[in-house]
Amino acid sequence: MILAVLVCGFCVAQASQVYIAGYDGNDAVYWLNGGQTALPKAGSTARATAIAVAGANVYIAGYDGNDAVYWLNGKRTALPKAGSTARATAIAVSGSNVYIAGDDGNDAVYWFNGNRAALPKAGSAAKATAIAVSGSNAYIAGDDGNDAVYWLNGRRTSLPRTGSTARVSAIAVSGANVYIAGDDGNDAVYWFNGNKTALPYQLDKATAISIALSGSEIIVAGVDVYAAGYTTAAYWVKRKQYFLPTLHEDKLNYGATAVAINGLNVFIVGYDLHDAVYWLNGRRMALPMTGAQAKAAAIVITP
Repeated sequence: MILAVLVCGFCVAQASQVYIAGYDGNDAVYWLNGGQTALPKAGSTARATAIAVAGANVYIAGYDGNDAVYWLNGKRTALPKAGSTARATAIAVSGSNVYIAGDDGNDAVYWFNGNRAALPKAGSAAKATAIAVSGSNAYIAGDDGNDAVYWLNGRRTSLPRTGSTARVSAIAVSGANVYIAGDDGNDAVYWFNGNKTALPYQLDKATAISIALSGSEIIVAGVDVYAAGYTTAAYWVKRKQYFLPTLHEDKLNYGATAVAINGLNVFIVGYDLHDAVYWLNGRRMALPMTGAQAKAAAIVITP
């Protein structure tokens, strides 16, 4: 079922709305069904890192200069910080409540309806990189020192690792099941209810950056990396790895940053050298851009 049907552009489900967040040049932007909108900024450089949609409201998290910010329907709000630099990297909305995760100085933090709270850590520096809300439970995942960790309603748990350093990039929750994606040493991995599964890779190392669920199907997207640091966009289905197409003959410096499933259609967003792109069922499509370099970082699909 996965990545089997090739169709054109955003016409796959005419009633669906496809929101993609990222950056174009120095601007934080989002694309709605392929049309780009720049978000207001106060600093010289802004980035959109995450997006959530609830009804008619579009929430985008990111950073603007040294501030963690979010935009609600295009209106910019700076989040409180204690350090000199803060970043918002994940966002979730449940009812009227808005949860944003990120880092503030050396602390992993989250903002609940704009109020900042630091998460407990064991190392000298921590960051929160992913968030999911299920009912009254807030799951936040990230890094603490050399450990991949998650916090459930503020309580910290380390995830098993075999490498010297593990990192978390994404989290998804379905019922009582928690899926976390990232890397452990050189391996792309995901943890299912705390149990680690390594994903195969063909180059020198790999990182799982996003995870999406459709029934019993798990799709992980990320990068396979050469020793020199060049990235290639990859995804995994049933623990089997596939590469995504690029326009560049050397097949270097492109990657997948987020994945979303809409019925039989799978959207993967990311970058292809200097271009912001998405792959729809494996077919590469460029997003409009005005700057010299752009990147798609997050995606949400709504009915």
